[in-house]
Amino acid sequence: MRLTLLFGMMVTVLGTVVSMAPADEAKSEKKGHAPYAHVVIFRMKENAPKDAVDKAIADCHALLAKVPSVRMVRAGRPAAKGTPDVPKMQYDFALLVLVEDAEGLEAYLKHPLHLKFVEKHGPHFDREKLQIFDFLDQVK
Repeated sequence: MRLTLLFGMMVTVLGTVVSMAPADEAKSEKKGHAPYAHVVIFRMKENAPKDAVDKAIADCHALLAKVPSVRMVRAGRPAAKGTPDVPKMQYDFALLVLVEDAEGLEAYLKHPLHLKFVEKHGPHFDREKLQIFDFLDQVK
């Protein structure tokens, strides 16, 4: 039951992010298969500026998508319509980053653009409620 609920919440989270522009999708397809997924669920501190979420989402695309090991970035607020019959998670925005492998994730996490993102936006994140899921797509 708990695993089903977690999977349902992840599907809801992954279904809530904003799509990339067609040109970006074509570019990411050329970079190759990226089975390693890094999902981050963000909740903002109560005293965060009103535009903090919009600025963080914009920088997900402007900064994080430029990290060489990153193959695709999706970021956005919760969708108005989600998976039916699944309890709604309360969060401000979600981030999905696809890379090729664990080494690509490590390179992403240590990259100056990621560190700049964390330095710039991290003070507004409620770190106690931050959720991170890393998983490998296991297509047979």
